[in-house]
Amino acid sequence: MKQWLMILYVILGFSLYGCGGSSGGGNSHTQASLRVIHAGADAPKVNILANQSALVDGLDYGESSGFKQVASQNYNVKVNAQLPDQATPTVLIEDYDLKAERNYSAVALGSVADNTLEVLVVENADSAVASGYVRLQAVHGSPAVPAVDIYVTAPGDDIASVSPTLTLSYRQFSDQLSVPAGDYRIRITPEGTKTVVFDSGTVPLASGTDLLVTAAPNVYGGNTTSPVVLVAASGKGASVIFDQTTGADLRAVHGVADAPAVNVVLNNSATPAVAGLTYLNESPFLQVPAGTQDVTVNVPSLTTDVLKDVPVPLEQGKFYNAIVLGSVDASDAFDIELLPFEEDRRKVATEAKVSLVHGSVSAGTVDVYITPTADISSASPTISNFAYKQTITGVGLMPGEAVISVTPAGSKTVAIGPLTVNFEGGKLYGAVAQDAASGGAPLGVNGFDELN
Repeated sequence: MKQWLMILYVILGFSLYGCGGSSGGGNSHTQASLRVIHAGADAPKVNILANQSALVDGLDYGESSGFKQVASQNYNVKVNAQLPDQATPTVLIEDYDLKAERNYSAVALGSVADNTLEVLVVENADSAVASGYVRLQAVHGSPAVPAVDIYVTAPGDDIASVSPTLTLSYRQFSDQLSVPAGDYRIRITPEGTKTVVFDSGTVPLASGTDLLVTAAPNVYGGNTTSPVVLVAASGKGASVIFDQTTGADLRAVHGVADAPAVNVVLNNSATPAVAGLTYLNESPFLQVPAGTQDVTVNVPSLTTDVLKDVPVPLEQGKFYNAIVLGSVDASDAFDIELLPFEEDRRKVATEAKVSLVHGSVSAGTVDVYITPTADISSASPTISNFAYKQTITGVGLMPGEAVISVTPAGSKTVAIGPLTVNFEGGKLYGAVAQDAASGGAPLGVNGFDELN
């Protein structure tokens, strides 16, 4: 743990002495600009202070601090880790000298898991973009991807007969390119080929746009074929540009204890997206188009649907679970509903991530304890007053053995667990609190991912 912290913060410390929210350009003779771009796919969030003032809080993967104009002088920098145990220890204190009339983009690249995390500093003259033009600069920031050709063209252009705009290997970056404002299309191929592995589709770029575009590892949902996304950093922040075929990932979970196997149908298709899903089981993630999906749930032996055309909005590049919850009464009438929620599935090498769902009709509001041992007598709940149908995702835990216990809210009487889990960094853990197969007690846990 200490080793990766020192690698991460020694690297990032160099780059974080001037972050914030200007576009750069137009500096006086006594000012400079600097931004930080987080492109380390398995690295955690960081907080940065300079001369005791907060510059960056919780900078996450795919984000940029934006430029801040600061006086050209020496800065005392503190880098604080955002650890899963809520501690924010200072792991680096250094002084840095920032030169006037320059801007610096510090891009965190590589991997914590294999000790290759580093920073690439891109320095440019601090100047304005010409009216009617766009300024672009590209960085190859995906370590698993070999050298690539990059085509920046009009949307309808065929790249078969044109030469690449740029060719870059990992860690290389281009000069700043000035092109007329308008609609563009960015395509990436392995060097020397015309096989497109990333296609942005049409990207409108307004006059004055100034972007540093990093090809970063694709850790998002909705696409298994494109190895990269583009992190487009402006002077104020960053946005992620996906391959145009990217949709969303959707997983169905059967959480109705006394219901038979069900089919899940999307958009009234004649063929179920998921067939014969039984209680305490979940489907694989399904790649579906972004936008609203109408979800229908039926029981093959019945003539009517138990849920019909429930709209579920899905955003590009995100992961979702759709959990069927509820019960069947004594007259075999279904009282069920669909609980969709977005899940944080970016793996961080230094922590385990946990997603939890309260899906027990019988349990009532509960407290969830995640503790070093099964003794919770003096512990405070990790999650308090967790009510039926509530979800929580992306809870970071320090790697190591821990015990999960679920009690009625305000009680120390364990209703579910204790469940001992060896949490590993860089892995995902998920669980739904559920009734017994016939309904009611004994309560249990439907685990998925590493809890399966």
